[in-house]
Amino acid sequence: MNAGRKFITVILSIILSFLGGALCYHFGLRFLPDSDQANAWFEAQDMARGNFFLKGWVNSPDNFWLIDLLGMAGLLRLMPGSTAVLHILPAVWWGGIIGAACYLALGGGRNRSWRCLLPVMGFIALVPLYEQEAIAFITYAPYHVGTMFVALLGIIAAGRVLDGTGGKLAQASLFVFVSIIFISDPFAVCCFVMPACLVSLWRIWTDDHPERGVRCFVPVIMAFVVATVIKTVIHVDGGFHSLHVVAHFMALPELPSHLLLAFMSVLDLFGINFWGKTVIGHANHNSLTDIVRLVPFVFIALYVWRYVRQRVDDVRRNQCFAGEDSVSDMLVIGLVMDALAASILDFHIPGEDIIRYFLPVLLFATIAYARSDRAGDTSGIFLGAIVWSLLACVLTWHPRTEQDVDIDPYHVGHQLDVRPLMAVLHQQHLTYGYTDYWHASLTTLASGGELKLRSIMVNEDVSAADKAACHLASRPWLSKRDWYLPADLQGTERIFFLVYSPSFPKNDEYLKQAAVISNMGAPDQIVPVDDQFSLLIYDRQKVMSCHGLFEWEKKK
Repeated sequence: MNAGRKFITVILSIILSFLGGALCYHFGLRFLPDSDQANAWFEAQDMARGNFFLKGWVNSPDNFWLIDLLGMAGLLRLMPGSTAVLHILPAVWWGGIIGAACYLALGGGRNRSWRCLLPVMGFIALVPLYEQEAIAFITYAPYHVGTMFVALLGIIAAGRVLDGTGGKLAQASLFVFVSIIFISDPFAVCCFVMPACLVSLWRIWTDDHPERGVRCFVPVIMAFVVATVIKTVIHVDGGFHSLHVVAHFMALPELPSHLLLAFMSVLDLFGINFWGKTVIGHANHNSLTDIVRLVPFVFIALYVWRYVRQRVDDVRRNQCFAGEDSVSDMLVIGLVMDALAASILDFHIPGEDIIRYFLPVLLFATIAYARSDRAGDTSGIFLGAIVWSLLACVLTWHPRTEQDVDIDPYHVGHQLDVRPLMAVLHQQHLTYGYTDYWHASLTTLASGGELKLRSIMVNEDVSAADKAACHLASRPWLSKRDWYLPADLQGTERIFFLVYSPSFPKNDEYLKQAAVISNMGAPDQIVPVDDQFSLLIYDRQKVMSCHGLFEWEKKK
């Protein structure tokens, strides 16, 4: 590549990264946060104040400690107390993903023209332009977006090690990135770490330079050992505790509907889900542009399919599986493994919220195609699709006001507008209470800490001798033990429970009015919030008598 062409590709990559990150931030302001984000913000704030190991916290299996939490903690040191970091960090991650994708796309074929960036531009860099609700997750932290940035950096390092172009620095970088993943988010183990191991082992078996496979495989194993030691030390030292959620294979009766959601997720990720939309489009959701983007998507899908068939044929003929392009091997194996896992496993994610698990499919398929020689041959098609999409986006542009926000984009009841609730609480002079998970920390964050709501549940696992006891219990999930200490109630005489009204049926995930009354007795006052919710108000001493709200250690 001559100096002029290299300069053009570098500048274009920087522009795409900045543009994609800026659009991610801009459109992210449309989407309301949820309690997962609120709890992550509280954890990051605790880290910024010196609790680096998050002592007293209970996390999910994907704790995001050295990715999103550390990133937000760094931003909070620069902007103390700012909730804007919830929008800034995803924009930074997405811009980094675009930059890494551009780097990998340009490292493929011999002709490293800027046209190799067109698939990345059409399917990754300009995704936020379409304001699709189903891909709102790229504007949330934590939501595996930062994890995928780390994974792409790891693929770059692994590729350099396997191709013999990187020295000890590449090995050290691979070790660091894999360690971060093992410690913070196992999501990338399936789509990055395992494919890197498989390609390394195959290189050891079949390649003319088996030592390259060894140099890649050993840092991964060392990273696993070191990560295990670090997590053990954190746990022994009283640091954060990660709960375990076991994934299962989907039950056969549920598999068809799950596969349909998986298919919809892939369509939404690539911006080609025109089903259910008006033909002429409306307000930045133009079905015609989705149909146009379907054309380059077909090229990518056919390329991946042929790539897999070619590699399978190579194995059948006892030829070298890996070929000459280690990065593409890892990308294709990773997207296939990710697609299979997300399609047949149950991760306890409702509805189309499972779209998050297909993010590697979007990134890896696009990058693998961009690295191929076919990307240059179809550059005109990609360029035409991009121009048409941008033109349609401009023609259907609908300016939004600050009040135009999208609530609950996945339609699963997680992203909520708590402003009406806060108004009622202020009117009633209530500052401390208990409720379900999705209202608790979100309301606390939205009020700037003025209102304190703690997540609780009904403990159904009780013995016959305890039937008369209060079965309301603290919920140690993405929460801190200090929130459930009796001292946290000091200075507050009236405690409320935000519950669902009897006329509004909900599943067991939500706190129901009948459950609270059966455990706490008749409230001193009932204040309706709206058609769905009511406030049950009790005296503080009566709440203190419900010991399950403060018995954290029994549930750890």
